[in-house]
Amino acid sequence: MATNIFLPQWGMGMQEATIIKWLKKEGDAVKKGEPLVEVESSKVNAEVESSVDGYLIKISADEGQVIKVGAIIAYVGNKDESIDVEENALNEEKSSPIENSAPKTEKLKVQVTPIARRVAKELKVELENVTGTGPNGRITEDDVRGYAKNGATKEDSNLISGMRKVIASRMTQSNLIPSVTLTSKVNITNSISFQSNLLKEWRKEKIRPTFQDLIVKATSLALIEHKTFNSHFIENEIIGSEEVNIGVAYAIKDGLVVPVVKGAQDKSLLDIAKDIREFSKKEKAGFSQEDISGSTFSITSLNSTAIDSFNPLINPPEVAILGIGRTSEETSFLSGEAVTRKICYFNLSFDHRVVDGFPAAKFLESIINNIQNPESLDKK
Repeated sequence: MATNIFLPQWGMGMQEATIIKWLKKEGDAVKKGEPLVEVESSKVNAEVESSVDGYLIKISADEGQVIKVGAIIAYVGNKDESIDVEENALNEEKSSPIENSAPKTEKLKVQVTPIARRVAKELKVELENVTGTGPNGRITEDDVRGYAKNGATKEDSNLISGMRKVIASRMTQSNLIPSVTLTSKVNITNSISFQSNLLKEWRKEKIRPTFQDLIVKATSLALIEHKTFNSHFIENEIIGSEEVNIGVAYAIKDGLVVPVVKGAQDKSLLDIAKDIREFSKKEKAGFSQEDISGSTFSITSLNSTAIDSFNPLINPPEVAILGIGRTSEETSFLSGEAVTRKICYFNLSFDHRVVDGFPAAKFLESIINNIQNPESLDKK
């Protein structure tokens, strides 16, 4: 009996993916664990593997097609096996090809989503004049509306797509969360000194310690103590996790990605630093779904900017997020003497449906206590 190959879910926020390229064709022999197709979700590429040995009997999702998580994308079985192909009810849109105006010697086929075709008819837009910005040049609803509005292709409009569109959707979800932000000015003089002292110790590893390394470690220790913040809130249920998986927000050209330091509760400060350095290497080649999936808590930093405090938006279904402001100097007088210290604002946004202000304050205090006693971070 043939085995259905489904589009898996690599992260709780993943709802769909685009079929980018089939790596096997119908009739090819495949091994269990062998990649069948490359897909893209939120601008992150991943490969769907065969779950069994056999032959690729049928491909049921075309390149450029947007597929819902859990939909059947292929069938693997015996070479001459016949199958009853199920209608992919989970597909969001099935693209249909149209022929654009072109010389008769060269007919050009372009993918057009059904909704884009309907909108084009309503707005009296000739699809031949629209440039598609979807996968493989697919014409989307936004392309049609952008053309109708500006009398030009999407390239000249400000309509969003791709990663920016995903970010917009997630931030809209986040804005619906009844959240509160607590802000504290933190004396990080000891941390900066400790960071400098680590330079010599880590030189053999060819790693330069950063304040971010200390923040991730300090937060992981606090999450072990304050378990509610290391959880997801889904359909009025708090789902805790024994694993402390910290997402570290990275600004990239097209938007924002949040790769994850996994199992941070068992990692040394140096191990965490190594993971973070790997993110920098992967940024150029592109993150995989595995890299950005499974976070239980997130950290976002504006430490390199001129911003002191801000309200970071929670990454649902997480319960909270920590935002780090810039590092600056402050001079105060102690016993009549001027003392200069390094300060930084820590901003904790939390879901008030899950937790109240006092426990959130104690959690933030725990992070601050860890960062102000940095020697303990290198021992745990």
